[in-house]
Amino acid sequence: MRLVTMLWAGVAAASLVLSAIQITVWALNRRALPNLAFAISSLGLVGVAWCELAMMNSNSAHEWGEWVRWFHLPNFFMFVGMLLFVRLYLDAGRTWLFGLIVSLRTIILAVNFWVEPNFNFSQIDAITRIQWLGDSITIASRLTPSPWQWVATLTTILSVLYIADACVTAWRNGVPEGRRRTFVVGIGISLFFIPAVINTQLMIWGVWRTPTLIAPSFLVALAAMGFEMSREILRAYSLSRELQDSEQALQLAASAGGLGLWSWDARTGEVWTTNAARTMFGLPASGRVSINSLATMVAPEDLARLDECVAVIKQTEAEQEIQFGIRIRDGSTRWILARGRCELEAPGRISRIRGVVRDVTEQHKTMQELEDLRARLAHSSRVTALGHLSSALAHELRQPLVAIQSNIEAAELILQHSPPLELEELREILADIRRDDQRAADVIDRMRSLMKHHDLEQQPISMDGLLQDVIALVRSDATRRAVVLQARIHGSALTVLGDRVHLSQVLINLIMNAMDAMNSTPAGHRRVIISANRTGEESIEVSVSDSGSGISQDTMPRLFDPFFTTKPSGMGIGLSVCRMIVDSHGGKLWAENNDTGGATFRLTLTPHAA
Repeated sequence: MRLVTMLWAGVAAASLVLSAIQITVWALNRRALPNLAFAISSLGLVGVAWCELAMMNSNSAHEWGEWVRWFHLPNFFMFVGMLLFVRLYLDAGRTWLFGLIVSLRTIILAVNFWVEPNFNFSQIDAITRIQWLGDSITIASRLTPSPWQWVATLTTILSVLYIADACVTAWRNGVPEGRRRTFVVGIGISLFFIPAVINTQLMIWGVWRTPTLIAPSFLVALAAMGFEMSREILRAYSLSRELQDSEQALQLAASAGGLGLWSWDARTGEVWTTNAARTMFGLPASGRVSINSLATMVAPEDLARLDECVAVIKQTEAEQEIQFGIRIRDGSTRWILARGRCELEAPGRISRIRGVVRDVTEQHKTMQELEDLRARLAHSSRVTALGHLSSALAHELRQPLVAIQSNIEAAELILQHSPPLELEELREILADIRRDDQRAADVIDRMRSLMKHHDLEQQPISMDGLLQDVIALVRSDATRRAVVLQARIHGSALTVLGDRVHLSQVLINLIMNAMDAMNSTPAGHRRVIISANRTGEESIEVSVSDSGSGISQDTMPRLFDPFFTTKPSGMGIGLSVCRMIVDSHGGKLWAENNDTGGATFRLTLTPHAA
């Protein structure tokens, strides 16, 4: 086989291999556009080598001219691919100049297949055989350049300027690693590609008679470009190994912390999970997992919340956290806490969501048990408070019952006359009986509501009505202790959002504590003031003040601690339950000493928006 054939065939084979490698890289990562541009340029070089070899083996001027015509097609892709590679790889180059060169090359390619014999020559008169590299090859001996050949020459000059400008810009803007890439690519193209195209232009214009040498020269330029691309591939491989090691370490750390890792590919709908995440969802250790199959496991009442969470992630790109229930194959229910964030391939278009999941079933059960315990504790506190109020409540009921009995006896005396006299007085007696009966019924209803064991029910509550009901329950006990109760409502129509029974319990407890705190205070100075006023658009403050001795500095920090009490017969749960109830209403409860003596307990509640 001739040396020339072996050389050009080797160029084509090497270019084909380089192209296959870069196309594979691009297929695995569609964002690797420089690799695609390199592959296009390499494929173009395969065609250029084939055409040049055919030109050197032509047997007539017509055949030689035809191969020059077909030479333009692969040369176009080789040329444009190289310029595109420079632009993408170095991230430099003037856009308008790139567009101008590609436009001119496209026009040349179209005109080339329109005119005879081709775009470069208007006439090819003769060919001759010469000895070159020890082989006999064909070159054109008498050529007439086309009058439009200057356009092709101009595009060559503009291409050289474009590459030089891109390299200079990348060098100025680059970091040391970027400058090294610019140097290798720039030198590789300049030293081998530019002399080759200059040689071709001089041959076309008839300055000297040589074969076109684009293929072997450009292969060296491709080798320089390929060297840089290979470094990127090796670097990517090294990073991949490091990422695998990091991923294994991360999975180990996540498993130790009871976490499972997951990611969802929005384009395919497939979900990648670690073994720990699969175990949480009751999934097999291997096999395909789709987002739809996971959605069927989520409790129906939580699906809408999950959709809202994904919508928020899509809009804000911020991390989000959500807790939801799932039903696994064995019929049991688990609670999962998921946290994740998204990757967007375009504004509003999710590419991938990554995150972690944790099985919080035990914590959820614990919270439910604590909630039940809170409710039971609150109920126990209400029963305890009613125990303290029992004598007062008995007195409260005794009064209407005694009045009813007296009125009935009076009515009987009136009815003994025949016919009955004093009918108007009898009507008044019946009205008194009805009023006293209603009074007794109201007392019983208040006791029954406080004795109920029920969950928190949020509803609008009039502060004036709430305070009057509470004072009615504790008035008898206050009278027995010689305590003056005063209710002050600052502002009209103060309405809060809350549970009437629970808030009544809080106020009764605070008032009873206030009266207990004044046991050593002289009878004429015992006063409890319950007031309510608006402190802002988002808050209503209720306070219970007493004229006792105040709270000691040692007691104040532990005042709301469970089972802490200063009373000999106290249980130490009243104030802790009060704070728990106020917290569940979204408010705050605290205590402070008055400047004039005594203490004040204050709590804030959320006003009801009418």
